[in-house]
Amino acid sequence: MAVAPPLLPVTLTCNTDLRFIDLIQVVGSELLKHLSFSHEDGERLWLAIQEGIANAMRHGNRLDPAKLIKVTFNPSAANLEIRIEDQGPGVDLESIPNPNLPENLLKPGGRGVYFMKQVMDTVELIRSAEGSTLVLVKHRRHAEAAEA
Repeated sequence: MAVAPPLLPVTLTCNTDLRFIDLIQVVGSELLKHLSFSHEDGERLWLAIQEGIANAMRHGNRLDPAKLIKVTFNPSAANLEIRIEDQGPGVDLESIPNPNLPENLLKPGGRGVYFMKQVMDTVELIRSAEGSTLVLVKHRRHAEAAEA
């Protein structure tokens, strides 16, 4: 039996326009299928990724269509890493209040980051002079990784 070659990183670059999220979803969803994530896990992963992209467009690039968003899906036998780059200053993820605390239940915002942290194994924001990069990592289950 021939061993399938490893999947290479897939990078999509687009202008800041919320309509591009649907296009990125087509590519991301197909990639998740190739990585043997269950349908349910794939949907949860995609919602977390979608939230990260929307945050990058809205908060990072302030919906400026002249600014770019770059999304890189980097699959490996052990995990899936998604890097979402924008041209904004970034935010301290730890400073975002827990939306489940009683004093925050009626406040808008913060739920997307909270959801990403619940779905992903790692959620990290790297800031640089060029912008910020949200790094999302989801470990693949041992059985799924063995099939790859």
